[in-house]
Amino acid sequence: MPAPDRLRGEIAWLSAKLQRRRRQDDLTSLDLRAQIADRLTELRDPGAEAWLRALVADQSRVLGERHRATLATWYLIAVRCSQTGRVEEAVQLYSSVRAAYAYVRGPDDESVAQCGHAIAVALADAGRYAEAIEACRAVGGADVTYDLARSQVSLARYDEAEETLRAAPPEWAEVVQVVRWRIQAELGAPGPLIEGMRAQLAAGSGDVSSARLWLAYGLLLAGEFEDAAAEASAVVAARVVHPGPDDGLTWEARVVLSRTLAETDRLADADHYARAALAAAPWPPGYPELVRAQAVVARVHFRRGEWADAVEAYGYAVEGFEQVLGGGHPETLRAAESLEAAREAAG
Repeated sequence: MPAPDRLRGEIAWLSAKLQRRRRQDDLTSLDLRAQIADRLTELRDPGAEAWLRALVADQSRVLGERHRATLATWYLIAVRCSQTGRVEEAVQLYSSVRAAYAYVRGPDDESVAQCGHAIAVALADAGRYAEAIEACRAVGGADVTYDLARSQVSLARYDEAEETLRAAPPEWAEVVQVVRWRIQAELGAPGPLIEGMRAQLAAGSGDVSSARLWLAYGLLLAGEFEDAAAEASAVVAARVVHPGPDDGLTWEARVVLSRTLAETDRLADADHYARAALAAAPWPPGYPELVRAQAVVARVHFRRGEWADAVEAYGYAVEGFEQVLGGGHPETLRAAESLEAAREAAG
């Protein structure tokens, strides 16, 4: 049974048990509600946060603000904040939970490190890669290997990423391989990433949406634009109803789709998806995918021969990439080259 179907079945079973309880705030009911909360969060359900906040209010009153169950629910609320682009709120909540765990269990407890790792993940997911790298190094240990390496790759620090991956333990082999495929793709050899994601999808392992989105990205880099658009479109179609358009991965899939369409004859669709992403982004200003959406708008103008608009849009993209990724990053340099080409065409 696919994971979402299994989780929904478990939620239905737990909800039926909960409905038979006389009270919703006794210890058994609170535990049932917490189990439902875990599954709603894993599903990235749009209604998860309302459920979590109602639960944490009752847990705080019945169990206490520093009880492990209360802290676990605050942790899941932080997860939802991160999933929907509210990075500052997520980091603040993770930090508060970490401080509470350190007070109750001691600073060396694994829950303290887990919160530190979660902060690093939230920063990396928001495109704040330099901060994520610092957060990963502050936590240390094997658990941060993937998030440290992916942040280094995102900043085009490929040698640093390889050094990080070499220190990974054997049980991280599959994760290490995916990061290495991404490095190869960024350096001009997307074949291993494409084949690896296709193999993962065929085996039915891992997160399907994530694998299809990486497949679409690999195909985009390989110049197979129609196939890339088909994969990205499938991710959008599968996620736009559930977990919904405000979910971070759903939104990223729409940006990738716009990037692929901008290289086909479907320029109107590319412009639509890019502008919709810019208007409805769940992420704060400075997120790399926002800049990439701006670059798509510029690319559409360029391909239509709208030179003045292309110059203006590429100017915004170059400025954004410089701020987010740095002046020497490959994406910044490519956008700068496109800006110069647009200026030359504009005369």
